[in-house]
Amino acid sequence: MSQHDDKRRRLLGRLSRQFAYTAPVLALVAGGAALQATAGNTSTEAGFAPVTEATLLLASNHGEAEAEGEAEGEAEGEAEGEAEGEAEAQSSDAVQRPDGYTPGYSETDANPQELLVRGEELYYDTSLSTNGLSCASCHGSDGQDMGYKATFEQPFPHRVAMASDQFGMPEVHADEMVQVCMVAPMEAEPLEWEGEALQSLSAYMVEVQRRFAGETHDL
Repeated sequence: MSQHDDKRRRLLGRLSRQFAYTAPVLALVAGGAALQATAGNTSTEAGFAPVTEATLLLASNHGEAEAEGEAEGEAEGEAEGEAEGEAEAQSSDAVQRPDGYTPGYSETDANPQELLVRGEELYYDTSLSTNGLSCASCHGSDGQDMGYKATFEQPFPHRVAMASDQFGMPEVHADEMVQVCMVAPMEAEPLEWEGEALQSLSAYMVEVQRRFAGETHDL
């Protein structure tokens, strides 16, 4: 006896024991046709077809296919969840201050005027993004500040909704906020952490925050 025949014999035996009663027990839709199966001597009298080897195998295969589909779905869901978690962790690393980093601007004191002048230039620079956006595209120009929530009235570090929602960061410094904007809406690489561009933009955003909050600023 081949392995296939032996497996079929054992399967039929197991299913026959499960079908050892006279009431209708199965309704399947396979290949567009409804199949009904019953067990016992009264099956044909009740108007149902008797249980056959083909019917039992169909029922078994149908159940196995459903179980396999559910298992594959769960596995795919877990894999997608893990991949999303890894992607989020990588993005957070890209926008959070790295170890050993020392900012070249101040969030509490005045910043050099040359940083602010350069920062204002970069604020309108669409070449920083890959999609034609600049900081001013979302946050206004000529002192018409927009796109900020009430939390922006607080000095840095403070909560920024986009950083919290997309990167899991409860609060950000000015340079981290710039990096979040670079990676998310502007779809670009983060700026060099100790580079002139990031320090200038960060210093400029400190003054924008002060202006937005109605405080004295140097813009």
